[in-house]
Amino acid sequence: MNQQQVNKTIRYAHLKCETLGKKLTEKRQQVLEVLLHANTPLSAYELTDQFNKVMNVPILAMSVYRILDFLESVGLVHRLKSENKFMACSHANVGCQHQLSMFLICSSCNKATEMNDVESLVQTLFQRLELRGFSPAGAQLEIPGLCCQCKPI
Repeated sequence: MNQQQVNKTIRYAHLKCETLGKKLTEKRQQVLEVLLHANTPLSAYELTDQFNKVMNVPILAMSVYRILDFLESVGLVHRLKSENKFMACSHANVGCQHQLSMFLICSSCNKATEMNDVESLVQTLFQRLELRGFSPAGAQLEIPGLCCQCKPI
């Protein structure tokens, strides 16, 4: 993500937190910035290491976990459950409002891509679940495989 996109996302994050009656503190913003600059999802410890390399004041992993919980609760960060890693929401600069988060995770380079164009698929899936008497409250789908750069030709 380039710096202009990062700045736009940070401005949106401040507005979103303010709307929810919460505050995007300096440390929370800095953790989000590290995630926005990361090329792959990061564990809390990887994020702590990255943070401590680029920021003047070090942070403890325990604080990073609390910050990640906060950022996830306001829809700015996703936790990839299968990897126990975190990534910034690709919708974070326009609002993360989707019922289903779908991620493609490369098992070779560990890059994760959030799918943005799944709304019609989600509607069909949720309609079928409703027909079976099940009311989904939201979901996350993680699909492992190989990205186009790692896939053999």
